[in-house]
Amino acid sequence: MGIQIGDGNKIKNSNIAENINGALITDEKKRFYDKHPWIAGIIISVIVAFIFLFSFWEKIIVLIERCF
Repeated sequence: MGIQIGDGNKIKNSNIAENINGALITDEKKRFYDKHPWIAGIIISVIVAFIFLFSFWEKIIVLIERCF
């Protein structure tokens, strides 16, 4: 003999029900950087390295070396 409350309906769209089921669902969509920070960091590093290959940076480097 147990206590039975309600008629078997399931709770939807609540944090409590989602936490109990083990799958907290959020409506936020993650960007590529949020999902893959290592890959995004490597891609950004390659782009910056490519930009540093151009010759106009020599003038800037010489200017910085003169300051020190």
